[in-house]
Amino acid sequence: MNSNIVENVVIYDWLSFTTKYHTPEEVIAALGLSHCPWTETTGARGYMDRKYFGCISVHYNGREDMGVWCEMSGQGCRNFEDLTTLPNKWKDIFQFIHGCSLHITRLDVAYDDHTGILDIERVASDVQAQHYVSCMRWWEVTRSSHGVSCQVGSPKSKVLVRIYDKAAERGFDDGRHWVRVELQMRDGRAEEFSRIPMDIGEAFAGVLLNYLRFVEPDPSDSNKSRWQMADYWANLVGDVGRIKIFTLPGSDYNLEKCRHFVIDMAGNAIDAMLQIYETVDDFVIAVKSRRCAPNPKYDLIVKEHHAREEAFAEKVRRWFTVEEDQEEL
Repeated sequence: MNSNIVENVVIYDWLSFTTKYHTPEEVIAALGLSHCPWTETTGARGYMDRKYFGCISVHYNGREDMGVWCEMSGQGCRNFEDLTTLPNKWKDIFQFIHGCSLHITRLDVAYDDHTGILDIERVASDVQAQHYVSCMRWWEVTRSSHGVSCQVGSPKSKVLVRIYDKAAERGFDDGRHWVRVELQMRDGRAEEFSRIPMDIGEAFAGVLLNYLRFVEPDPSDSNKSRWQMADYWANLVGDVGRIKIFTLPGSDYNLEKCRHFVIDMAGNAIDAMLQIYETVDDFVIAVKSRRCAPNPKYDLIVKEHHAREEAFAEKVRRWFTVEEDQEEL
């Protein structure tokens, strides 16, 4: 994510659906991504083939009853938002899914807290103490080098809530606050969420409250459901309820990771080599002649960057064409 983002945001962070009525090319066209450089590769989960671009997969050639399966990861969602030709992006793709009676298998919606509403240690403590009201009994708190992660709801359930330190997961050590709340929904629950006729923030807040509510313990009352909602959870719900859909450029995710690796992790080594080589050109020549095999993920970053530039240039050309036509009239 762009490190300059300081407001709290709500984003779609995973979408997968199946269709028995469309070819892979028709699904790609419905996504508004026919202009992107798709590659052919091996499918998964019973599908023999897959078309792939920017963390978006369209699987096909499975059993006759399997149809076509489209899957967009979090990164794929960002690339879809950035590159689709659909004027209304998510609204249009959900209209396509609903209008064709397609089956949504998974939908993730995420809230990113950048302003300090959630203290991940407090959340972890409340999960472990079960200071929350939920229809979901399964819970887990994990601690690792990637930070603290809390989950309410089992991996097999139709709905689960995951809260974790996103800054730590990304490896940021600059003191930034970034806690993510993910609502993962499958099958019917995903379908129901996609049809809620309100802004994504209001929908997210309402569904989240329906499945999870952190509370303040009251020793005088044995009925947890009557305990008062924890202030931090009330603040989160109040904040997220005001948020409309937010989209992020897909390139920021890929390029941010690449930049973080090159500058923050390998920066000292690169700086030393720049001082050793007589000119920058000599250093570039040495890099170009490296013996390691090209990494496809870096090739993809370059392809996405060029595709994004071309798409933007085309939009500019169309705009100026319209302006010129109007002036002639």
